[in-house]
Amino acid sequence: MIDANDVLKTMCEKYQAAVNANDSAAYAKLFAADAIRIPPGSEPEHGPDEILKNEQKDYDIAKWSIQSRPIDVLQIDERWICGIAHVDVTTVAHADGTTNSFKATKTWLLHREVSGEWLIKRQMWNLKS
Repeated sequence: MIDANDVLKTMCEKYQAAVNANDSAAYAKLFAADAIRIPPGSEPEHGPDEILKNEQKDYDIAKWSIQSRPIDVLQIDERWICGIAHVDVTTVAHADGTTNSFKATKTWLLHREVSGEWLIKRQMWNLKS
């Protein structure tokens, strides 16, 4: 039996670790081969390679630090979970050290792959200053 809350909590921890390391390769590994990520106000990004490239652009500009915690989870079946997480974000610009803080709410559609690993199939989020 799957505990959807544990799956979401684990994804929050992995997501936080990848972002706090500013490691776009580790970040991209959280996404399924056919994943779609839709940043606010942007076009959809398809697959881990495109997601990695766009995530790296953020890390090239600033050091990112986040705290991520589950808000809500819905288990669809044994292989699908919809999760919502709250994220507190702080960035420090490499150029001049300017610090920026904001909040985000992430929505993930998670899928358990044949390997048993849970990966992000879809990700959308909003931002709050």
